[in-house]
Amino acid sequence: MKNKFIKIASILSFAALFNLSAQAQTADFEDIQLQGANSVKIPNTGTVNSNFTSGSCTFSNSYAISFGGYWNSGWAFSKVNDTTTAGFTNLYGSYANKGFNSSSNYAVSQNETFMKINQNTLTGLYVTNTTYAALSMKNGDAFAKKFGGTNGNDSDWFKLTINAYQNGNLKTEKVEFYLADFRFADNSKDYIVKDWTFVNLVSLGSLDSLKYTLTSSDTNQFGLKTPAFFCVDHIMTNADTATFENLNLPFGQDYWNRGSKVFTETYQSGNAYFQSAFNVSPSYNYWSDGFAISNSTDSTTEGFTNLYSSANGKGYNKSTNYAVSNGNNGFVLKQIIDTRPYLIGMWVNNSTYTYFSMLNGDGFAKKFGGISGNDPDFFRIIISGYYYNQRKLSDSVVFYLADFRSTDNSKDYILKDWKYINLESIKDADSFYVKLESSDVGQFGMNTPAFFCLDELVFKYFLSTNEVTKNSSVKIYPNPSTENIYVNYESDFNSINIINLQGKNVLQSKNKNIDISGLENGIYIAHIITENGILNSKFVKQ
Repeated sequence: MKNKFIKIASILSFAALFNLSAQAQTADFEDIQLQGANSVKIPNTGTVNSNFTSGSCTFSNSYAISFGGYWNSGWAFSKVNDTTTAGFTNLYGSYANKGFNSSSNYAVSQNETFMKINQNTLTGLYVTNTTYAALSMKNGDAFAKKFGGTNGNDSDWFKLTINAYQNGNLKTEKVEFYLADFRFADNSKDYIVKDWTFVNLVSLGSLDSLKYTLTSSDTNQFGLKTPAFFCVDHIMTNADTATFENLNLPFGQDYWNRGSKVFTETYQSGNAYFQSAFNVSPSYNYWSDGFAISNSTDSTTEGFTNLYSSANGKGYNKSTNYAVSNGNNGFVLKQIIDTRPYLIGMWVNNSTYTYFSMLNGDGFAKKFGGISGNDPDFFRIIISGYYYNQRKLSDSVVFYLADFRSTDNSKDYILKDWKYINLESIKDADSFYVKLESSDVGQFGMNTPAFFCLDELVFKYFLSTNEVTKNSSVKIYPNPSTENIYVNYESDFNSINIINLQGKNVLQSKNKNIDISGLENGIYIAHIITENGILNSKFVKQ
């Protein structure tokens, strides 16, 4: 009787498999939400917290990667010589043009920043306005008023308050310094600090950290309207001076506003997981590895500024979303209890960047075929399957995204539309690794841009006969069913959860007789929760 039951379960497994393949179970990336047209999903949240040191002083820094990346809070250091450009694009320029005493480097601070020192006392420091804050106060802008108002008589001011801390405790001593002051009855005395000005801090006494706070007469319900930035240089302690000249700026840059960190994020579509990595460095930010999810329609712009578009500007079958792979990458299949998804194929295409690089050549890579058209160039992907412990499976699939190896040049091609890759020869894999290879290589590796697009990963699912045997005390009938199922379980239970192949709980019941007419066709697991544990049994809704 037991063998007969297993045989029936096996027949149901294959019947379910046939049913699901007809429904085209896929990872099509349409289940991943993008913000709008021509947008992309890569890691874009999080902050890089770092610090830098000059003399006895340590300065903290925070950089956020959202909205393309920005200096979030804390300190930066700079050698920007720009006293004329107004607006927030000039965050790092001092209004004095250089550092104190015509030095190269100085520090730029936002509001409510802290500075730690490992000496007991401070003599003082030099401060000035940033060009951004100074020109905003001098002329006004879209956010802040012109200091003094239209007639010059408004009593405006912009003030820096320096508080001292010792062992984490706020001291009563503080120093105030006006970066701008229009409170005088005689308007000729009104000023906006332009030169480096010394601020005496001896009165603060023994301390181990300072807090810098900016306040202004120009405020609204959200706080300061005056740009909350100022510059500092030559911080003198009883032992040394922080001049910032010891700090090296990234090559080709005039300021530093971030540390280094790699952000990773995993996206799920259907039954597959795709990881992406975004690198923040002192010099620049970039998508460094993994998969981006895109709906870009740009199939005409050449070059590395167009990283996220497919060669034909759309997904497979004119769908909206698709994935773009950066370099050699892998993805993992999701296991649903004992149900195993099998990847049987996927659709691939070149990226626009790679397509035009091979078609025309560029500053890094050659034109495929060469000048004569006879060079036997190629660009291909090798897809290999792995199982659990990353043991390489016996089979891999090779697919050419461009192939100029034929002696008949009319057969040369660079793929510009979606093409299906059959992966049924790769057995039992739960993870896949995709390697890129090109005939165009240099001393640093491939010259051909290492990007390609993928879409519509197609799966089949197999039911496990082992679990039916293991949970033989649980029977579901009729199976398959269209309207109702009855869970035949003789002991007490708390509830029955119906779970789909994506792991989502789609139905819950306290009764053994369950109406499943509202469910989509497919394979489900009945999750029977008992006092002694959880039992699982599969059924098919058709």
